[in-house]
Amino acid sequence: MSRIHVFTSAAGNYLPKVQVLFDSLATHHPDWQRHLLLVEDWSDDAVSNLNLNASIAQPKDLNIPDWRPWAFCHSIVELCTAVKPFMLKQLLAREDCDAVIYLDPDIRIFSVLQEVTTALSEHSVLLTPHQCAPETTLAGVMSNEFTSLRYGTYNLGFIGVSSCPSGHQFAQWWAQRAYRFNRDDVSNGLFTDQRWMDLVPSLFDEVALLRQRRFNVASWNAHQRDLTMTPDGDVQVAGEPLGFYHFTGLDSGNHDLALTQTGNAGGVEGELVQNYREALAVYARQFDSNQWSFAHFADGAAVDNAWRRAYRDNATLQARFPDPWCSSGIASTLQAVAEETVPAHYVSPGYVAGEAGSVDANRLTEQLAHAVRRPSSWMAILSAMKRILGREGWRGLRRRISRSGGERM
Repeated sequence: MSRIHVFTSAAGNYLPKVQVLFDSLATHHPDWQRHLLLVEDWSDDAVSNLNLNASIAQPKDLNIPDWRPWAFCHSIVELCTAVKPFMLKQLLAREDCDAVIYLDPDIRIFSVLQEVTTALSEHSVLLTPHQCAPETTLAGVMSNEFTSLRYGTYNLGFIGVSSCPSGHQFAQWWAQRAYRFNRDDVSNGLFTDQRWMDLVPSLFDEVALLRQRRFNVASWNAHQRDLTMTPDGDVQVAGEPLGFYHFTGLDSGNHDLALTQTGNAGGVEGELVQNYREALAVYARQFDSNQWSFAHFADGAAVDNAWRRAYRDNATLQARFPDPWCSSGIASTLQAVAEETVPAHYVSPGYVAGEAGSVDANRLTEQLAHAVRRPSSWMAILSAMKRILGREGWRGLRRRISRSGGERM
């Protein structure tokens, strides 16, 4: 399999990381076609000046329905992950594509990934687990295994998808979920795009898990990977060449903290981090550190993430302000809504894009008849209607009454 497309998703502040990733891909897989999904809204001239030796797309190029108000609903991390399946669909649709690989921008390739290429010729979807072996200490269980339970079994810094029927079905399914529910809401079982992957092995055919320890080495599993360095300076994992290392959490300090807690801050891991920082420093001088395109309203005022959630969870606001970026007076309205108390386990249907659905008269009649037979249920029904109206508006109420819920994925 030679017609492989590889892409990453990043905002402008991650461009030095993107360049380091692309350099490593050019070294070890020059035949793979490289793409950047730039999660910005830059001019064509600004994009063409990047000189990344890769094709570049932005959210506006992905045929996402109502992409501008939809983008408003997301923080920077949420949006950078929410757009991934739409880019995947676009690449899989190309006639020159046999498979697509996604890699996080803070990954660096260290050797040829032959097992990945082979697996993509035999399977529809490839995933890498956070852990490939059980923890042997209580601290490890409470740290790493608990983390996988909360944030997802598989790390979405990597995914491979073949251009086969099951691969296309997966891409469509992922895009549908990402459009509605790509949010950082761990208390309700959601962590951007990652928790959804827990379902993939049971929902789709020919899914494979890459459990080889040389793939997706990171701070959370380095203590299980047995990293060594040869006299020539090549890094190995249990005697095999390191495939790729994931430097997640480097900017926040979480990467160094995790390595310190497991006793892996020095040695090979420390040298990998130091070399990576030096490579980033070279490119930091090349790219301007521009503010995120989606951080401000059209008038320059900053957008609070609480306002994004208020807009996402309220269909009435979406209908009232179809273009929240340019709407006069929206900030004060969003602030007022954001200050309202939200039920502890409330999960909204997300951005509804004006889809109200039709009311099913038979279903409504059945519900009313049930209420007549059990008068005590009236209070529960009225309470639920009030809650839905307040959070989702009349559209939301109509969706709930309609037979299918009115939700078109």
